[in-house]
Parts: sequence; structure tokens; C-alpha cells
Amino acid sequence: MAGGHYIFSLYKTSDETPQYFVLRKVLPAFRNSSQTEKAESWETESAGRLKLLEMIGKENNTERLELVGEYHGYPEGDIFYLESGASDIPVYYLATDFGKPWIIFGTFASEEEFVTMVENDEDLRALNSVGKPVKINARFVIQKELNFN
Repeated sequence: MAGGHYIFSLYKTSDETPQYFVLRKVLPAFRNSSQTEKAESWETESAGRLKLLEMIGKENNTERLELVGEYHGYPEGDIFYLESGASDIPVYYLATDFGKPWIIFGTFASEEEFVTMVENDEDLRALNSVGKPVKINARFVIQKELNFN
């Protein structure tokens, strides 16, 4: 089986002072041997993400949200694993050598803590972060918060 894991996406509004949003979606599980199930799983995730973006756009009076980056893994911060979203959280993120959309991110008290975590984690080091960490405040949004599944 594959899938069945979280996908975190970071978006921002195109305003002069952008608002940021971290979306958490689940990629439905599928059998590795079935290309049809794999395609359906990704289509389901994509359709749910588009609905989330529509709702965020309506709630924030904007039609355009730009993808900053995406992370398939387990970011640091307990908030990302709660069953409720709609929280404003401090987030640090870094681009990776793999290019857009791949980023590393998490919630930390300081940039130093974030950099130390990236340097001490073998899997994150393998992503080859580039540039300087960026600190933002973001709204954490999960599908459940917007009352649709």
C-alpha cells in the first residue's frame, strides 16, 4: 500500500502584505500495483485541496492563492497533528535543492532551533536546504475545519 499520509501545502495571498495558509490534506491509500487507484487517490487529494483553496479565498476576499511550497512528511510541531485547524501559528520554512514546490517547514520558537533541527535530522539534510529560513505567521487549515470531506 502507498499513500495514506499527510501532504502539507503552504500558500499565500497575492496582497502587498500577504497572508499565509498551511493546508493539511491526506493522500488516500492505494495499492502500489494499481495505477488506476494511484491516479484516483491523487485526483481525490487535488479536488479536496481545490475546495479548501476556494473556501479560504472566499473567507479572505481573494481569488488568487499562490503555492509557496509543499512538504510530504512530518513537520515539527504538535499543532500539525491535531484534529482541528483554524489556528494562527509561527512557521519557519526553507527551500530545497529539489526546487519548487519542495520545502522544509515547522513551528519553532526561534530560527536557531529550526536550523538546528534541520542540521540534526538525516532525512531533512538529504533534502539539501537552500537559502535562509523564512519566518511567517500562517493560518493552519484542515479539511474538517471547513465542514466538508
